[in-house]
Amino acid sequence: MLGKNLIFNLRFISEPIKTFFLISDLPMNSREKFLTTMRMKNNNYTGVEIPKAESGYWAGTIRRWFKEGLPIVSPVPKNYSDGIAIMANKNIYGEMEKAGDVNVQPVFGLDQYLTKFPSDYSPMFKKEIINQDEANITYRDEYGVTNKSTINITSLPMELDNPVKDRKSWNDYKQYYDHNTIPKRLPPNWDDIVFKLKNRDFPIRLGGTNGGFLGFPRQIMGATGYMMSLIDDPKLIHDINSTFCDFLIAYYGRICRDIKVDCILIWEDMAYKSGSLISPAHYREFLTPYYKKIVSFAKEAGVDIIITDSDGYVEELIPLIIETGVTGMYPFERAAGNDLRKIRKEFPDFQIMGGIDKRVMFAGGGKEAIDTELKIVEEMLKKGRYIPHTDHFVSEDCTYENFTYYRNRLNEIIDKFNSKIS
Repeated sequence: MLGKNLIFNLRFISEPIKTFFLISDLPMNSREKFLTTMRMKNNNYTGVEIPKAESGYWAGTIRRWFKEGLPIVSPVPKNYSDGIAIMANKNIYGEMEKAGDVNVQPVFGLDQYLTKFPSDYSPMFKKEIINQDEANITYRDEYGVTNKSTINITSLPMELDNPVKDRKSWNDYKQYYDHNTIPKRLPPNWDDIVFKLKNRDFPIRLGGTNGGFLGFPRQIMGATGYMMSLIDDPKLIHDINSTFCDFLIAYYGRICRDIKVDCILIWEDMAYKSGSLISPAHYREFLTPYYKKIVSFAKEAGVDIIITDSDGYVEELIPLIIETGVTGMYPFERAAGNDLRKIRKEFPDFQIMGGIDKRVMFAGGGKEAIDTELKIVEEMLKKGRYIPHTDHFVSEDCTYENFTYYRNRLNEIIDKFNSKIS
């Protein structure tokens, strides 16, 4: 175990020492591949190995692929509807996380993806079913949001009511983000988890769904309530984000005290197909101050990779994100019009993950469309700081035959590239 720790620690120190120990000749694990790719400078691939990874799959996708030939290592949990994600990474504490993939990874020799450290950004309300029939379910979630969804949750739920509507309701709600709530938000087997993660071979991140400064207020207020308040009550939005930011820094600080994390993620989903949900002026007023606080915290904690997660068309957001000190982004949905080559040309140092158009794997797609898409990947890899995978979780529209061709071809491209590097 000591030798493995020595190898990992030496990999990121000075070049002469690395050369002395012949570190570049040692095989990299998933964590090392992620860190070296994201940290590389000036397109210099010395000591870098590109990971082979996907971010995840919908449960319905895995179930479809079982019928189409994917070997079954373990069935999808019965309580997982088709619209629940199966993450392409290790599972740290199952009761606080989505299931991790054990079926696809061994077939294609994939690396472990960036794993979310188990965390809870909600007030931890008890979930409550309000009404249910054969087709639909109405329920109140852990945030106190009343939702209506199909039984199988194959799309985003329709929000019927949100707990924060004004300053009074926020003042009642904010008590649940007292820093005294942090200990009960940690996994209960804390010492065991700390020990297990010391010598891990996969990267972990802090941050996930609703852990952002548009994502969180929108979750508790609803999209309309949030956007109206940007104009009608900006002080309320600042109070929400200031409270949440202080809470996150305290929460993350407690985790970082015992665990070395590799990345901090700010989750927003702040764009749709046509562009950003908010203007540049509103971004700078309501998001930038809190992004900068998180970036400052990350640097103090020794975390140098800070990424934003947003679906939709994000090209106009990237300059705003870079201004805050955030270093990268994912997943770059192609259906929204994101142009990876244009983004890389304009922002050569920005860390990019994802961006492969999953639509080429739909039924009716095929080898020619996939090969055309992978030519973009080859161009992107030449520029560096890029981890290629699909532009969101692999959807149920993707056939196993097309995914198999895509993934094997992408692995070949990465193998050839890593071979040239070595």
